[in-house]
Amino acid sequence: MDEYINGVRVVRHPGEQRQTDVTLTFAVGSRDETLRTIGVAHALEHLVMYSVRDLPIEMNAEVDLLTTTFVASGSPARVGEFLDRVCRALAAPPVGRLALEAGVLAAEEGNVAYPVVAFLFNVRFGARGPGLAWLEGAGYDGLTPEHVLSFAKEWFVPANAVLQVTGPLPDGLELALPSGPAPVRVLPPARSFDGPVVVGHGIPAAGVVLSLPADDDVRLSTLTIMTLRQRIEEKCRFVGGHSYEIGLDMVAGPDGSTDWVVYAEARDGSEEAVSRAVVAALTDLAENGPTPSELAHQIARAEESLVADDPEARRAVSNAMSRIVGEPELPRVDPARLAAVQASDIAAVLKAALPGAIGYGDEHALAVWQEAGFTLAAPCPVIAELPAGRTFKPPLTARAFVKEARSMLWVRTDDALVLRDEDGIHQVRWDEIAGVLRSPDGMTLVFGANGCTIPVDPDMFRGATAVVDELTARVPAGLWFDESKLGGDD
Repeated sequence: MDEYINGVRVVRHPGEQRQTDVTLTFAVGSRDETLRTIGVAHALEHLVMYSVRDLPIEMNAEVDLLTTTFVASGSPARVGEFLDRVCRALAAPPVGRLALEAGVLAAEEGNVAYPVVAFLFNVRFGARGPGLAWLEGAGYDGLTPEHVLSFAKEWFVPANAVLQVTGPLPDGLELALPSGPAPVRVLPPARSFDGPVVVGHGIPAAGVVLSLPADDDVRLSTLTIMTLRQRIEEKCRFVGGHSYEIGLDMVAGPDGSTDWVVYAEARDGSEEAVSRAVVAALTDLAENGPTPSELAHQIARAEESLVADDPEARRAVSNAMSRIVGEPELPRVDPARLAAVQASDIAAVLKAALPGAIGYGDEHALAVWQEAGFTLAAPCPVIAELPAGRTFKPPLTARAFVKEARSMLWVRTDDALVLRDEDGIHQVRWDEIAGVLRSPDGMTLVFGANGCTIPVDPDMFRGATAVVDELTARVPAGLWFDESKLGGDD
């Protein structure tokens, strides 16, 4: 029977030990913020950990794309105090020190995702959900106490938490979290393509996002992505000597299907070689599947995970998190079927995913992807034709001396703002504005939920002042923000 403490699901891990190890996980991360409140989960985590800083035990906390986690290890009594104080701080965050903590957060310079992961999720989801990891928003100094308080009240409730315990359960645990219903999370609509595409930027790395089906009783999708990662690591690190970090990240949908990103960083001068290795690994595995040794290695790794720790407790945690976020529960692994997985099974998964793949390459290595059949795509959506509306051009002097300005045209319609530049025609609908940045130099940047950003600059487009006035009237005040003053040049 499932165990709960004040509405928090508790999973016990077996282990004969005197000390207590706990992990309190909330199904909320950076993807649950908004453009205006980017960083609020991290800020809340810092404020909470400030409240337990004097406890003489090992403890830590972390925020990533999907979760916020608090961990501690020590005597049962001290760990119990840690948990109760964390929960009380989540119920009443010490927002009085938010301004001071903003400086600490800026100094930390932490990222919730590797830059290639963040960039690819921004291409896929725009300025929403996982795509926010690529953007800066208002900065930590732009957050208000109200942002922190409302975020804590909505997401850090008992129904959105799982507590894992190894060792003695602390006596008298209260876990007095904010009361409230389980939050509702909706994965934003994803941008899709007809055929594999590649996008470029200046990050020295290569990677790809692949949409794979829900895992089954052999975890075939996970086996597939781990096999791809293994091949990329072998070629980029152990054979080529080009990379140190080769990693994975993912976001699951409500039906269990998952957007996986696998990437490899590139040392200076090896960007093309890393792109070539990633492309070759992906296309060859999709066509031929893994080698016998690669397949045997991945099956052995999966089999080891079944005996290395307590599979039932781990599955209980996984299913508890799945219930929280509305995803289907995973079936038990069938060892006999796992051992019988064939190379052709993995090839079939990749072959089916390849038409919808979004590759990433350094901007000077995109030809490698195009040679392999990937079409070059703009990082944000573009439309085919300029709509009718009031048009604005850069001043004549700009068009005369700045090459990029000659092709630029800005259009204001009843439904949207539109910008034509060298990358294509970009559109942000009035009703899909995710945020508006006021820059100190007088420029206004309009961020669309679709990932497009359109500058509204009176110095760049004659007559644009009237549109700034219209933005002020149309866009709610809560979506406006100033450029962060932290981390800039003084």
